[in-house]
Amino acid sequence: MPQRLAASCGLAALGTFVVGVLLGDRAQPGAFSPANDDISDLGAQTASSPWLYNQVAANLTGLLVLAFALGLWRALGEGWLSRLGVVSLGIVGLGLLLDGVFRLDCQGIDAACANTSWQSDAHRLESGVTAGALLLTPLILAFAFRAIHAWRPVWLVTLLATPSSIVTSALFSALGDGAASRAGSVVWFVWLAFVALHLLRLASDERQMTAPAAAPRRS
Repeated sequence: MPQRLAASCGLAALGTFVVGVLLGDRAQPGAFSPANDDISDLGAQTASSPWLYNQVAANLTGLLVLAFALGLWRALGEGWLSRLGVVSLGIVGLGLLLDGVFRLDCQGIDAACANTSWQSDAHRLESGVTAGALLLTPLILAFAFRAIHAWRPVWLVTLLATPSSIVTSALFSALGDGAASRAGSVVWFVWLAFVALHLLRLASDERQMTAPAAAPRRS
């Protein structure tokens, strides 16, 4: 995975997630409340235009995160913290991808909504694992970045990513659980884009250093 391409995927993941969720929210009926209803309801079997969440915010975003993780694996080297952090990031990407596959049976606004199918059970299991990886990934990568000179400039921001996401979720919880999960997720993807931008800068610097010098002009 070329590092410039991987970095571009990391930057794009923020856009695909936010656009998919925002458009998915707008596509739902009037009874649906982005402030109160869960993000996963956007991809439920009974949702309006569920592809906006399932294929854009989940499947596509998951693939982009996985591609970024592959580039980061190559960029960070063989330290065990680096490997563990990248694996955790890969779990996030895989979880997002599966989030658009294992769909809920119905939305919370539907009458007698139970979500008792095996797909709903798989969705809840996957969501729990992904949520754990979302919280752990920045914490692990922060200490991996601190040990690598080229990545030390982003280690502190990375360390603060998880507490920032938690605090943001807590603040937005005053509006509702849906607002809390959306706000916390956006903060996480902003951090991901920040790290991707740093990888893009490093890849650009490396490309400039290895580029052949221009041939001198003849008089």
